Amino acid sequence: MEEPRGTILIVDDEEPSRATLYRKLQADGYNCAVANDGEGALWKTSVQEFDLVLLDLDMPVLSGMEILPRIVDGHPDTCVVMMTTIENMPSAVEAMKEGAYDYVFKPLNMDDLGMRIEKALEKRRLALENREFQIHLEQKVELQVSQIRKYLYEAVEALGLEQMSLDKPEAVRQAQRYAKRMFQISGTKDAADMREAYLQMARTLASIAEAREPYASGHADRVGLLANEIAIRLGCSDEMKRQIKFAAILQDIGKIVIPDSILSKQGNLTPADFKEINRHPTASVEIIQRVEYFKDILPLVESHHEWYDGGGGYPKKLKGEQIPLGARILAVADAYDALTCQRPHRPSLTTDQAAQVLKRGAGKQWDPQVVETFLKKLGVTV
Repeated sequence: MEEPRGTILIVDDEEPSRATLYRKLQADGYNCAVANDGEGALWKTSVQEFDLVLLDLDMPVLSGMEILPRIVDGHPDTCVVMMTTIENMPSAVEAMKEGAYDYVFKPLNMDDLGMRIEKALEKRRLALENREFQIHLEQKVELQVSQIRKYLYEAVEALGLEQMSLDKPEAVRQAQRYAKRMFQISGTKDAADMREAYLQMARTLASIAEAREPYASGHADRVGLLANEIAIRLGCSDEMKRQIKFAAILQDIGKIVIPDSILSKQGNLTPADFKEINRHPTASVEIIQRVEYFKDILPLVESHHEWYDGGGGYPKKLKGEQIPLGARILAVADAYDALTCQRPHRPSLTTDQAAQVLKRGAGKQWDPQVVETFLKKLGVTV
């Protein structure tokens, strides 16, 4: 016996209409039930889930418009198609605003009705499949994040923060190998698919660091957007913009090695605190360098805190053109977002205040051309 094409509740106070619809839809392969008024419809939907409800708009006692919101609220996966006369079209349109999927006019054109029912059920099927996919995807990503976070935290705890500062510490090397296994890219022949897979990997890794800095939530994405705007205005290639996007996401994952006591410190940071924080670009590189896809962004990640004049930057005291352009762009975008977001040890600055900081640091901490380009984007007079 074939499976029914769907379950339909027919709600109409006119018996001939109900009977005609029932025979037609049953013959078309649907499993149908009927109700002759609004109360009957509410009772039927309370004891059985329907894929679709054919609901007469004009009924005594409880009209279709009155029971529509109750069906929509109680059964959000059920499609509702209203039936009414052409004279009552304004009410049918209002029903669409209240959650009905479609409406048809009486006397019914059975071919047209059949087509509309098929479309409604197809929409319902796609919505359910999409929801199922999203649930599975979220569960998969959550599992990946929790597994990587657990592994890295255990590695840090087991080896100690002092060992993490050694040259290529084993904990970080283990994290690299583990991350690569967790996000093994296989069977992806399409370049766009592969990029999306690595983008998911990058964002998952970044979420580990952000989880330890609640105030930094969304920082990587914001920096990426700002840096992309600068890159566009500077005429950077699509490849450079791709590198900047990934580097923006991954630049701070090395903060996993920084103690929570420093990341969440309420008072001013000490020189020793800054020394700890300054380790994160190198740690970020150590974590991602074994992933071949990220090889070309390593210089951007490592040098996004170098100073243009070679003075106070880290970790290699690069200067000027020695610093990759992508890193110089990231440095300005990163600084602006940090300045305009509240941190435990200081309040946030306004756009104008942050712009003044960037102007004063142009040529010293930041590339003056990049700063000028960014300030023009902000609409600040240079």
